[in-house]
Amino acid sequence: MNRFLISILIAVAAAACTDHDQFRISGTIEEEPTMNIRVGYYADGVYRTLITVSEKGAFEFYGSSRQPTVVEIYDYEYRLLGRVYAANGQTLDVKLARSNPYHLTVDGNETAKAWADFLRANADSLRADNAKANNIIGRYIAANPASTVSTLLLLTSFDSAAEPLMADSLLGLIAPEARPSALTDGYNYLLQRVVAETADEPVLPFRYMTRTDSLRAFKPADSRISLIAVSDENSKRLDSILPALRRLYKKNGKNKVALIDISVDSDSRDWKHSVSPDSAKWEQGWTPGGIASPGLERLAIPSVPYFIVCDSTGTQLYRGASVGAAEAYISSIQK
Repeated sequence: MNRFLISILIAVAAAACTDHDQFRISGTIEEEPTMNIRVGYYADGVYRTLITVSEKGAFEFYGSSRQPTVVEIYDYEYRLLGRVYAANGQTLDVKLARSNPYHLTVDGNETAKAWADFLRANADSLRADNAKANNIIGRYIAANPASTVSTLLLLTSFDSAAEPLMADSLLGLIAPEARPSALTDGYNYLLQRVVAETADEPVLPFRYMTRTDSLRAFKPADSRISLIAVSDENSKRLDSILPALRRLYKKNGKNKVALIDISVDSDSRDWKHSVSPDSAKWEQGWTPGGIASPGLERLAIPSVPYFIVCDSTGTQLYRGASVGAAEAYISSIQK
């Protein structure tokens, strides 16, 4: 076989791989800087990062994600340049501005383009004032409940800490098919990576929604010891988590150990349905935005289920993915 034919076959194979097993993002950065850029995204259960070069403002990189994911692009000092929405088989062309990550243009798929168009049209307002940004995003979501762009805006640009009730209401407006779990779970993990350095900081009070749709606050100072159990519909709650919580409640009551059972299901209706048969006497709640919700995001929860034991000052005494280990730790300090 001659070299020319071999070269053709290699090129065809590479193109096939690009079409089906990768996404390609290329673009330019204003002011044409030559510098390293960093890329991060969550795909197929793994957080992936890469470093590439912007040569006189031009860059290109490849990634792989079977489900659409948020791809974040940073400069060499971890300043955000922009976010795009991509999946395998897609080729995106991006124009970024170092002065404002919302001043971007994206072509390549309809959702990514619509997201970028909205951000660019509202770039100054989104950065100027959180209240104004929340109102703009709220109006968009109300008018576009079936659009994945609504989920992207709520996850990345809406200030849920300032308006948790509004965030909950907006999340309920978005159609389930427009907020796929692969997107919400992946971006929550991405946020966790960004705030991982806060993992040892004290647990602060946070709010959650109860089964009766009332807003309640968890405060570490209310109890000597607290266990925060964070789970979702895929956490096998009935098999291991609920039995452990029942044992802890039976042994300690609500005075010795406060049990806070928090769901990060993507849909509050699904959560209410799943816990309706429960006879739990401890606190049960749901938070919009999953592990990136106000209060939980500071805890840098890497995955669910996850369990954190803290004292009355908010100091984290135990954190990990095993409810058995959390139960054993509480038993050891209660002796």
